[in-house]
Amino acid sequence: MANAQTKYAKIVIYRIENNTEKTEDSYKIFADDNLTTYLKNNSFEEFYMPEGRFTLRVNIEDSTSKTFECSKGETYYFKIYRNLNLPTKTITVNSVDSTTAINEMNGIKKTKTKHYKKSSDSNMTQQNAIGLVLEPIKGFSPLAILNTTIGTTEILSFGGEGAVGLSYSHELSESYGFLFELKSRFSSIFLGSDNAADFSTGQFSFSPYYSIPIELKIAQKFKFGLGLDYYFNPTLSYYDSDKVLNGFNDEWIYKNALGYHFLFYIETKVTEKLRVHTGLKYSDVQYTFKSSKTHQPTDGNLKSPRGNSLAVSLGLEYCF
Repeated sequence: MANAQTKYAKIVIYRIENNTEKTEDSYKIFADDNLTTYLKNNSFEEFYMPEGRFTLRVNIEDSTSKTFECSKGETYYFKIYRNLNLPTKTITVNSVDSTTAINEMNGIKKTKTKHYKKSSDSNMTQQNAIGLVLEPIKGFSPLAILNTTIGTTEILSFGGEGAVGLSYSHELSESYGFLFELKSRFSSIFLGSDNAADFSTGQFSFSPYYSIPIELKIAQKFKFGLGLDYYFNPTLSYYDSDKVLNGFNDEWIYKNALGYHFLFYIETKVTEKLRVHTGLKYSDVQYTFKSSKTHQPTDGNLKSPRGNSLAVSLGLEYCF
């Protein structure tokens, strides 16, 4: 903490409103369009900013903002409150001297320190997040992989039907960051209650992305990215069934493969530590048959199937 105090300016914000009404609502506090913390009545928070100009903004709708200068090693105090004498109860942001601020903050219980700016040379931030990812998938390039005893042909897409996994993201700045994801991707064919075949693969993804801050009730950032996917242990499994014509049990192993993807996410921070995203991701990869136990594909498309798809990405992340 001592190192932060010498490299950055310490910003203290506090809120005191003399109001007998219930005031459990929190103000969203933005520093240079970065959601920094949530401020309840009769509380104060701290964060750090690099030297220079920065804009302190409160809330998205009916927002109030002011731009201030700060110097490293210094502490600045800002009082945030509603003017209850006005019909619109306008929010006010005032710079306050240390004596006044400390006197007014006496008795206020500090909750905990929230988000910190990390760069001494620029407005870059360091923000990490780990999370869960769920993806319903629409697979393209479907292939006929088996025939049934009632004369129908069953198809399967190597692009998958769904994926689930873990994510880690790191923000290099307000606009740039990168994302890692480790997922299991799968698709299946069921004939009644019988599982006739399924395809599964592990997927490791790396995605540099570009962020655009926005001011909507449902979102705070648009994220655009492109990246690479490494697919490992891709396997097509066949299961013998009375409903499959000339059925058999076997596993067709495909070589590990490198693919690519494009993504577009809409991101919202729902609490101080949690954020969610929804979005679309297009992926593409080409597999190559490697080995099997008893049977081998005779169709050229099954020897080198394409795994392109469009996924709806749903994510929940914990920020730290």
